[in-house]
Amino acid sequence: MRKGKLGQKLKDLTKQLTRRKFILFIASTLLIMLICLLLFVFHNKQPSLSHSETSQSSSQVTNQPKEGKDYTIQYSNSTLIKHSTLNSALKKAGLFDFNYLLNTSDDGGNDAKILVYYNQANQQFVFKFYQNGYQSDNDYQIGGYDLQKQTGIHGLQPSAFNGLPLVYTWENLQTE
Repeated sequence: MRKGKLGQKLKDLTKQLTRRKFILFIASTLLIMLICLLLFVFHNKQPSLSHSETSQSSSQVTNQPKEGKDYTIQYSNSTLIKHSTLNSALKKAGLFDFNYLLNTSDDGGNDAKILVYYNQANQQFVFKFYQNGYQSDNDYQIGGYDLQKQTGIHGLQPSAFNGLPLVYTWENLQTE
């Protein structure tokens, strides 16, 4: 009889362990699913903007400089170079950042006028920068851009633009 009781106890113990394993398995699965769901929700949650950030973003869009109001652009000698090539080079050189060019603070461009000359033989642009408050045609800084190397050119002398055709003029209309 002892063998029968022991065998029955073993069967009961096996059933209890099986039930416990099943319950643990279900509980673990539900916990993992809950954690995955929470991670999914927090990962895909869109960041919310505060009222001040929204106002600032919309005011930046409306305060963009406008051609004809804040500045003018004039192309000349358009048979020498395509507008798209010129505009692409000016953009890479930072001369299409009109917010910067119009900015009169210490870290802004503070530019009144920019003249761009084209050296067709060397595939280069030479820039003359006139800052706000310039007194004469001799008050300028020089820069350049190499179309072949796609890099800026530094250390140019005033003779660098002599005899070159003017292809682009940008002028700040906000200056007095």
